[in-house]
Amino acid sequence: MSSVPSTGPADEPFDPVDVDGRSSSLGARGVLLSASAFCAVLLAGLFGVVHVPYVALSPGPVTDVIAGDRDGKGLITISGHETYPTDGQLDLTTVSLRGGPGLEMTLGELLLDWVDPAVNVVPRSLYFPDSQTQQEADDESAAEMTSSQTNAKVAALTELGIEVPATTTTQVEQVAADAPAARVLRPADTITAVDGEPVTTFAALQAAVRALPGGARVTLGVTRGGKATTVTTTTVSANGTTLLGITPHVDYEFPFDIDVAIDDVGGPSAGTMFALGIVDELTPGAMTGGQHVAGTGAIDADGTVEQIGGLRQKVLGAQADGARWFLAPRAECDQVAGATPDGITVVPITTLHDARQAVEAIGRGEGGTLETCDAAAASSD
Repeated sequence: MSSVPSTGPADEPFDPVDVDGRSSSLGARGVLLSASAFCAVLLAGLFGVVHVPYVALSPGPVTDVIAGDRDGKGLITISGHETYPTDGQLDLTTVSLRGGPGLEMTLGELLLDWVDPAVNVVPRSLYFPDSQTQQEADDESAAEMTSSQTNAKVAALTELGIEVPATTTTQVEQVAADAPAARVLRPADTITAVDGEPVTTFAALQAAVRALPGGARVTLGVTRGGKATTVTTTTVSANGTTLLGITPHVDYEFPFDIDVAIDDVGGPSAGTMFALGIVDELTPGAMTGGQHVAGTGAIDADGTVEQIGGLRQKVLGAQADGARWFLAPRAECDQVAGATPDGITVVPITTLHDARQAVEAIGRGEGGTLETCDAAAASSD
């Protein structure tokens, strides 16, 4: 942009003039507008490219474990044992998470999500280690889903009094995040030796590690991806017992086939609803009594319901899908207490047995007698 020099004294403020010699305030405004537009474009660009260390949780898809997905494909298939027709809905709920490894949120996305009441924005470190890659995060999520399905099958059969023989192996299921072994061991690694001595059972592995003092360096033989290798780590001590800080994989011998399958969902939080679906198919009558029930919660093989993330978003997703009842881990009731959306009641559970009893009460038309998360949160204050 060009301008005509001022004819005034050199020490006077610059005063643009037009070709007729008149002062041009319009030209000055043009400069300001151009600068403002430039700044706006620059800020918009920054909002679109500057990444921030946060993730956003929003309500995700809801899927009925009884009827299956929208294509009519059932999630649970049982063969080798009598099953029974059922009715109603048992919905597993999910959250959509944006901002994970390799998919970092931009500043603009952060600001938009922060003002959306249905979205929860939290530090990324609550969900992902700083060094974790997108592939590692995907693998971990898939492994958690597989473990969730196995635990759901064991818990459901145990709830029904059906024995499931189990063998604890030397394969790593998971490693405590604060254990030194977390730096060298991965899920699915199989430990084959301790300081050069072969171990083929979990009892042998446990004995070899317990023979060492806490804080001792130890070399482990490991099979990883079909290849043998060695890693060195340090033991830890807890309550006088020396440990590696791993959870071993358990092999179960199921008395009949139960297949649980769902696409494009990871993590452990569907376990409780999978287990309820299995129980419903293996028992006469419709557990729900035709009611629309949703829920969430990771589940252990012994039937304990564990905490999960994104409870508020899952309740919102279930309510939008038409569910009237929602089963939630008791320990997380404070996330929705006093803020439950209209038309849905959130019921606290701590075990699969609790969950089954709650659904059966709802099916009998006695849901109004159940404790709510509002009451549970108030009693814990």
